[in-house]
Amino acid sequence: MNYLSNNLVEEAHKHVTVVSLEKADKMRIQGIQIIDVREEAEYDQEAIPGAANIPRSVMEFLLGEHLGEEYRSIPYLVYCRSGGRAALAAVTMKQMGYSEVYAMEKGFMDWKNEGRAVIANPD
Repeated sequence: MNYLSNNLVEEAHKHVTVVSLEKADKMRIQGIQIIDVREEAEYDQEAIPGAANIPRSVMEFLLGEHLGEEYRSIPYLVYCRSGGRAALAAVTMKQMGYSEVYAMEKGFMDWKNEGRAVIANPD
């Protein structure tokens, strides 16, 4: 396998459930736990309402050390700026034993451009 980022993301998509922006918005309204895997500086500007920021760069450490087993069966929706980090993060979560993880097909930029709910300065 060629380890270019596009190939890694394409491979990740084979192992996770990818949802459209429309489906992701319905899941948000229904109360799914949302994880924004963008870096803190990106998240601090604006985010999807209700999203928790767990940057992809430290995900394994934060999820592995701070969340107990009871959190592994909760459904999660993961997103990033354009979709790549979300797919990789979703695969990681599945490998860590999280049973129901969805990756948003496109990212926050498309979400925002479609006029979907956004909150400025979420913290």
